[in-house]
This record gives sequence, C-alpha cells and structure tokens, in this order.
Amino acid sequence: MHRTTEQQIEELLDLDQRQMSSVQEQELPEPDHYKDVMSVDDEDDDVEMLDSVNEDPTVGCAPAQVARGKKNRLRSEVWEFFKLVKYKDGTTKGVCKACNVGYKYEIQRGGTSAMKRHKCIKRQSMDVGQMILASQNSQLSTRVRKVDQMKLRDLFSALLIARNVPFSLVEWKEFRDICAYLNDDFKPISRNTGKADVVKKHKAQKEVILNRLKLSPGRICLTSDMWTSVTTTGYISLIAHYLDKDWVLQKKLLNFSPLSPPHTGEHLSSKLFAMIEDWGIEEKVSNITLDNAANNGACAGIMKSRLVAKKILLNDGKYFHVRCCAHILALIVKEGLTKIDPAVLKIRASVKSLKKSQVRKQKFLDIVEILGMSGLKKGIRQDVKTRWNSTYLMLDSCILYKPVFSHLKLVDSDYEDCPTNEEWEQIEVVTKFLKVFHELTKVFSGSKYPTSNLYFERICQVQVLLNKESRSNIEFIRNMVKEMQAKFDSYWKELSPVLAMAVVLDPRSKMNFVKFTNSKLYPDERELECQVNKVHSNIKELFNEYYTLSSSRASNSCAAQNLSVQNGGNFAAQEGSDFFQEYVATQERGGNVLTDLSELDEYLGETYRGCLNSLDILNYWKNHEQQYPVLSRMAGDILSIPISTVASESAFSIGGRVIDRFRSSLLPENAEALITTRKEDMDEDNVIVEEDILGFEPDAVEDGAVEDVKEIHIE
Repeated sequence: MHRTTEQQIEELLDLDQRQMSSVQEQELPEPDHYKDVMSVDDEDDDVEMLDSVNEDPTVGCAPAQVARGKKNRLRSEVWEFFKLVKYKDGTTKGVCKACNVGYKYEIQRGGTSAMKRHKCIKRQSMDVGQMILASQNSQLSTRVRKVDQMKLRDLFSALLIARNVPFSLVEWKEFRDICAYLNDDFKPISRNTGKADVVKKHKAQKEVILNRLKLSPGRICLTSDMWTSVTTTGYISLIAHYLDKDWVLQKKLLNFSPLSPPHTGEHLSSKLFAMIEDWGIEEKVSNITLDNAANNGACAGIMKSRLVAKKILLNDGKYFHVRCCAHILALIVKEGLTKIDPAVLKIRASVKSLKKSQVRKQKFLDIVEILGMSGLKKGIRQDVKTRWNSTYLMLDSCILYKPVFSHLKLVDSDYEDCPTNEEWEQIEVVTKFLKVFHELTKVFSGSKYPTSNLYFERICQVQVLLNKESRSNIEFIRNMVKEMQAKFDSYWKELSPVLAMAVVLDPRSKMNFVKFTNSKLYPDERELECQVNKVHSNIKELFNEYYTLSSSRASNSCAAQNLSVQNGGNFAAQEGSDFFQEYVATQERGGNVLTDLSELDEYLGETYRGCLNSLDILNYWKNHEQQYPVLSRMAGDILSIPISTVASESAFSIGGRVIDRFRSSLLPENAEALITTRKEDMDEDNVIVEEDILGFEPDAVEDGAVEDVKEIHIE
C-alpha cells in the first residue's frame, strides 16, 4: 500500500533515534572519490567530518552503485539530492550529488536523517532538509528556484525609480553580496544597464498613458509650471487631467523636461506645443491652468490663438486660460501680511533662535515644564518666507506658547525678539483671519477630486469676508483688508468665467445658488440680475457649442454609413441638408430635436432630492449620462478643470529629491524618466511639511530649503 509523504517523514524521524554505527570517511582517487561522513552520537545527531586515510587497503576500489530493485525501493525525498553507493567492503552510503559527501545507510534499517541535515557547500540552501517542501500531488518541490533575471532587473529598475537612489546602487559591493547570498544564480548588472532598464520602463509606461489618453471620452485639461534645480537647470512640467470611461478623475505627469532660457511667452508656448504634439493630444485640449506670471499670460494667449485657428477650442477659446486660484490667494494674503511685518519678523527671529541655540531651546523647554504646559505636546513650526501658508502655521503654533516666550525674555537677557503685548494681539487676530484662507488653499490644492465646482462658493466666501472685515473696529485690520481687497479686485475680473458655470453643474446648487451667493455681493437688484443672467448666458452658450459638436459628429458618422451603402441611389436625397442631417443625428441617438435642445433647461428645472451635504458629483453625472448625453459630457469636461497648479509643484517636490546636490550630474533625460515613471505619489499633502523645532511631533520633518539651515536632509 502506498504511504503518504507525512507517514514517510514520521518513519524517518523514528529511524533517526536509532543508534548508527561509526564509519571512517575515505577519499577515493579521481574520478570517483567520495567523502564519508556519519553521525557518531545518537543523542545529538552531530555529523563528524573525518580526514581521508589514503593508506587504507580498500582505497582505490571503485564503489559500485546499488541496484534499486522493487524490494529495496528508495522512497525518501532525500534521494532527490543523494545517490546510494555500495563499497567493496560491503558498506553502503548515501552520497551527495553535488559535493560527494557520503553518509552510512543501511538498506534494511534505513536512516536518512543525517543526510537531511547535510550542509552542502555547493548548494544554496543551508541543508537538504530545508530544501524539501511538502509534497503536492506526489511531486517534490524545492525552496531554491532559478532566478528570473529579467524579473530581477525589472525589480531593480522599480527600486531605482521609487526610492531616489543612484544608478550606482546596483554596483555597490554590499548590495551585490546580499543578492548573491539570497541566490547563487544572481547575475550582477552595471549602472548603465540599470539606467537603460529605467528608460525602457519609462517608454513602456508612456505607451500605456498614450492609449489611455486616446481612449478618454472627453477633453483633456493641462497644468504647467516652471522650476529651477540645484544645478540651475530650468525644468517645465506638463500634467494632464481627464476623466476616464468610468468617470474617475485621472492625473498623469506627462513631461518633466529641461527648459533653456529665455523663458518668454513665445518660448514657453513652443515648448508646450512640442510636448502636446508628441503626446498626440492637441485635438483634445480644452484649457490650461497656469500661475499669474506675465510670461504665462503671454504663453496662454499664443497657444489660444493657435488652437482657435485650428478650430479646436470651443467658444473661440473664451475659457482656455485658467489662472491658479491658490496663487491668487497667496498674493492676496502676502499683501495683507505686510501690515504686520514687524510682529511677524519678531516671531520668525524667535523661532530661528530656538533652532540655532541648544541652550535657549533647553531653557524654553524648561519653562514649558515650569508653567505646566508640557501636556500640549504641540510643536513650533519654522516658516519658509516664500510660502505664506507656512508663515500662518508658524504664527498659529507660537500663539500657544505666548506665556513661554514672555517668561523667556525675563530669564534670558540675550533674547530681544519677543513681541510686545500689542503685537501678540495683532498676531492672534490676523491668525484667526488667515485661517479661512489657509483652509481654502487646501481645498483648492486638491488634485484627486473635482475642484472647479468648489471655486465659486469659496471665492465668494473670501469676498464676503473681506467686505465684512473692511468695517472692523480694529484699525490695522481695516488697513490690512484694504490692501487685500485691492489685490483681490485686480484678479477677480480675470478669473475664468467657466469656473462660475461649474457650480451650476452641481445638482445641489444650480442657478438658485448662483443667485443666493451673488445677493451677498451685489445688494442692488439690477446688478444682481445682471450677474446671474451672465452666468446663465455663458453656460447656455457653451452647451449650444457642445450640442452642435455632438450633432456634427453624429451627422458625419451617419454620412459615412450612407456612403458605404450607396449603389446608384439618389445621393442628394440620402445626404440631405444640414438641417435634415441634424434631425437624422438626433434620431440615431434615440432622441428628438426638442428633447436634445432642452437638455439644459430640463436639468435646471429638475429638483434635486438627494443629500445636500454629501454628493459624489462625478458619480451623479455618470448615472445621468443617458438622460443628459450632451450636458453630461460638458459637465465632465468642466469638472476636470484643476483650479490650481499644485500638481506641478508636487512634481517639483519629487524633482528636488531626485536631482539633489548628491546627484547633480544626472542627465535631464534620465531625470525625466525617473520622475515621470513613478507611481501616483504626487500627493498634494506632501508638498510641504514644516519642521517642528521642539521635536514634539516626530512625523513633521523638513522638506525643502529653510533659511539659515546648513544641512538639508533630502531622504
């Protein structure tokens, strides 16, 4: 009866407890010589390696392999790695097929445990027993497998891309030693091979993205920005935002290319068009989001003129250029912060002094303990002067420690930067005021969810806040808001009107919300009606463009079908007039002219009965695609528009870790391959993380250059 592998293993373990007789190891002459090893102690089953004895009279007799008849059939898994050899003196041994070390084996009594514990110097595994796995379908498998070199190289390239390590990693002795230890089949590669594999992976991913862009049903929105590396090389990024066929918002970093000077609008537009044409998406471009630099405005104007000439943009490119709302907010806030510069400078100097002087920092921490504030465990942030939101976080974190700073001034005669009581009051008022802008910037900076429908409500919220604070009882607040309002008004008129339409395409808002919001901004009824009618007129005009385009495509499709079946029929009757073709197109879609022309009115007249506080707006339009075929397509294109360039800044944050001072010789094309081939980890939450000076928040680490910091930790 056939025994299972588990029963065999049990038997072998029992046999291992029996006493095994001693045997002397002998070395046979070439070519058939063997080392003979045995267990000399039943208690601990140690294996003793004996020296060969050439003077033995039996040496020189070639061993004969034992015939394996049915009666003495070898069933143990160990014979996968050993062969049974019978010597002239009558002894039989199991000899390792790899290193020729032999162990005594009695055919009648068995005993293979010593062989299972054999440490083979020519095998990768520590011992044969470790190499034997559980049997599956009566077939043996081993832990050691042959290395797939191509798979290993693919894993190496993924490591080089993801972890900001140099290409020379694959040539490091320690790295190669680890790989060789894990498997003898490992074949080392050079840095040039690793580099070539990264470029190959980059090209393969580009093909995948090309197909996805081609299959996207709607238009593609772009964001772009410029950056200068530590090597003073200029780079320009290009990111595509679009909805896939499942109505999921996608973001793809297409290019991270070097940009030679001059950075004029003409030069920028030429570079962007070259990248767009390389990706083959010129016909699908709807708009581009740029910051408010003058050269970007000129660039957008040139691009718009060219795309309008090719009849690619709708409404003559009226909605092509979208200004970065996060950048506008930053300019507005910076204008206001100038009014409290003295207080901000004192806070900034105080924080720097804590970082520079370990003695002062320890005094500060001691005072925290004395005043019983150690339970706060909230850090103090150091700001970056070019980022107003980091300045806000610095002020907000320092307010909690106001008593500590005041006490530090009393015990430390060298500390001269403590704000006065009046300045502390200013900081508290301003910080509370700026919190609205900070939260708004975080909302606008999202790239994983639609932001265009959030613009109208939040930007109106800012205007209402400024109007309210302009009548504040605090004089310095009134002066600060006056400066901010002037800056806000200069940009308000230049913001793209397409963003006001996006709120109408939110089924919870529609035109009623537009009227409600504008009523807070325009008390005069006539002016209010004018603003509401302007939004309604713009969205109706854009819808008509989409409708005409949809009808034209359906008409062309119908004409192509008619042409293929024409066999001498009345061509004029089949082709018909443009008016008739419009009718045919609507019938092909299963609708009628009246229904199609009133899609927008039907949507605006429909009452939304869902939850007002929570709505997946993309899922809503996905579910209503059949009901509103044209309007849903327009909604998808508008909701894809990013209202900030934070996605590009995230790419530059990654670029700063790839092209650092330790890899300054990295070629631009290799840098682009490393950065653009990364997985989607360009999270806006990782753009900036301020350093905690006190060390209370270990997760807050410095990410980027901070003034007066000698060492910058990139990893």
